[in-house]
Amino acid sequence: MNISYLRVSVTDKCNLKCFYCRPDNSEFVPHDEILRYEEIARLVKAMTKYGLRKVRITGGEPLVRPQLEELVKMLKDIPQINDISLTTNAITLSKHAEKLRKAGLDRLNISIDSLKPELFYQITKGRLEDVLEGIRVSKELGYDPIKVNAVIVKGLNEDEALDFVEFGKEYGVEVRFIEMMPIGGEQIQWSEDKVQPLKEIKDKIEKKYGKLIPAISVGSGAARVYKIPKLGTKIGFITPISNPFCDGCSKLRLTAEGHIKLCLRTDDELDAKEVVRYGTDEELDRFIKKVLIEKDISNQKIMRSGYAFSDCRRIMTSIGG
Repeated sequence: MNISYLRVSVTDKCNLKCFYCRPDNSEFVPHDEILRYEEIARLVKAMTKYGLRKVRITGGEPLVRPQLEELVKMLKDIPQINDISLTTNAITLSKHAEKLRKAGLDRLNISIDSLKPELFYQITKGRLEDVLEGIRVSKELGYDPIKVNAVIVKGLNEDEALDFVEFGKEYGVEVRFIEMMPIGGEQIQWSEDKVQPLKEIKDKIEKKYGKLIPAISVGSGAARVYKIPKLGTKIGFITPISNPFCDGCSKLRLTAEGHIKLCLRTDDELDAKEVVRYGTDEELDRFIKKVLIEKDISNQKIMRSGYAFSDCRRIMTSIGG
């Protein structure tokens, strides 16, 4: 099989504390264990031989790592890579958006779990105003599309669904609703009764705005995307619990310390750091071939398991969003 999409975590550190993502007692990977930008670029370039074309930079919060634009430049210099995106909480985005744009960053995904400043602070310990300023600056710089990711938790923010739709229209962004996932095992505050099936959210939106039309969005990945004809905007639904989207997955994740994670639903990983840091080109190529074989096995294992999350004990900040 080929791999078309790699999510690259550049740090496990974050300047927010979302309860479903980062426990209070989490420990960070020592700096010397984190992959260097040159090592990330080397791995990405080697993987283009096997179909890699899209790279998403993640964290933790990637903007807490200095000179991130240098990595963007390195990736932009790889001819086969035609799409470079960034997932960020946007708390400091307004300070970094311009230099990242000049370096070659194409797109942004911004996490916002509530449009109510008080609830946003309760969930994240951050300021919603900072995020909105990051969006404003990024729109002026020409980032397109900008996608806003909202993790919907039953009993917490499901009543904001229609507000998010209006927000998408007002700010010119694509909103994507995400079901809360049990990633991190007992380290996170997850229970099945917190999962908000997104079909109910979709039904509520259609009741107000009319029938949603299936659509395509640049780099839509796991989202099922729809257009709202009445508003001329797009929304997406990511449903890992109620309606899994795993079949045919060609995505890998690279953790900050250099582990290639085959799937969010398990702890199956391969350690790439040694071969990326010290190996020859031939050794790196053999390693990537092994990854492809293991990815295929992992896909089959997940399908046989009924798409269970029971084996994923890593927390999200240590995986990469």
